Amino acid sequence: MPAKYGSLAFQEAIDFFRDKVRLPTETWTDIWQGMHARAFTIAGATRDDILLDFQKALDKSIAQGGSLKDFRNDFDTIVDKFGWGYNGGRDWRSRVIYDTNMRTAYQAGRYQQMQQVTKTRPFWIYKHSDAVEHPRPEHLAWDGLVLNHDDPFWDTHYPPNGWGCRCSVRTLSQRDLNKLGKTVPDSAPSINSRDVLVGQRGPSPRTVSVPQGIDAGWAYNVGEAAWGRNVADEVRRQWQNTKSTWVPLNPAGWAEAGRPEQIPLQKTNIKLSEKASSKEEMQRLIEKALGGKKSYQLGKATILIDPERLASHVDIDRSKYINLLDDTLTNPYEVWLSFERHQATGKYALRSRIIKGYDLGKGRVLLIVANSIKGELEGWTFLPTSDKKYIQRQRVGELIYAED
Repeated sequence: MPAKYGSLAFQEAIDFFRDKVRLPTETWTDIWQGMHARAFTIAGATRDDILLDFQKALDKSIAQGGSLKDFRNDFDTIVDKFGWGYNGGRDWRSRVIYDTNMRTAYQAGRYQQMQQVTKTRPFWIYKHSDAVEHPRPEHLAWDGLVLNHDDPFWDTHYPPNGWGCRCSVRTLSQRDLNKLGKTVPDSAPSINSRDVLVGQRGPSPRTVSVPQGIDAGWAYNVGEAAWGRNVADEVRRQWQNTKSTWVPLNPAGWAEAGRPEQIPLQKTNIKLSEKASSKEEMQRLIEKALGGKKSYQLGKATILIDPERLASHVDIDRSKYINLLDDTLTNPYEVWLSFERHQATGKYALRSRIIKGYDLGKGRVLLIVANSIKGELEGWTFLPTSDKKYIQRQRVGELIYAED
């Protein structure tokens, strides 16, 4: 039976958590706001194997209904296993990890459910939890606030709105609205912001603007970041016809990282394959080249290659480059990690791009591009190109691996 966290048990919360990609970080400000919807992080957990064990423990809590006490047993086991030196007391740290992941998964799942019924239940009401011992005045003031589901207020004020926040949102029909003595929804309150210094313990402290009543780092809609908001088909088509549908959130690239503009082209003795005649044949070629499913650890990124899944997504015309895949992932030139946001829907994505240059003749460069899917990073496409501008656009984000 799926976990109950709040009033309902549902698959959407489980799917949200399992879609996250493990990302080692030093501090909680290493990634910001909506990025947390796509990445599984624990501040100070800088090894993938530690994150993997925590991810499994929290998945068990979400999917099977584990309590904080159950998670603390797993927490102690993981700490002892790896000798992990975390900040703060054991009870406080374990509660923060447990509550944060459980509440964000629950609220992201609820958002997905509520998006499916906006035609019949178009109004959302903010609900403050009476279980909170020390309520925030602003959260109490928002209790009972009714707005349209697509009001911009929800972009920054959809709960949770801070550490330990237990607020929620419920849907209302027109009939429900009338029962509250309203014929139309309320007007959103004005948003007053304050400046907050974050990341003092990390390498890049910075001042951010935060709405009053919301903790720094929480002024985003976790459901929108994970699933995207509903938009009209015409709006979606308009964005799809532009080159800027997905916008990098950390647009710094090769120049800022001090990398050479020109990618070296490696000559290789690896023979190219014959072009596959079917997806099934391409899968067999990948299995032969890699020996089956295979994982690669490149900096902070874990790259999982599943031959069946890769074959289903790669253009069959690229099958002749399959024999270069293992060398590309074993000895890449650069690996870039980039968070991107869809301008129409607000959905976030975490993409890893592996850069490797091969001399295929006539100045063509072979790129391998990998995206995050279902909690792993998977190889998606081989791209031979001589378009230098296109190649440079792939070298953006955080450089997590670089060949000297």
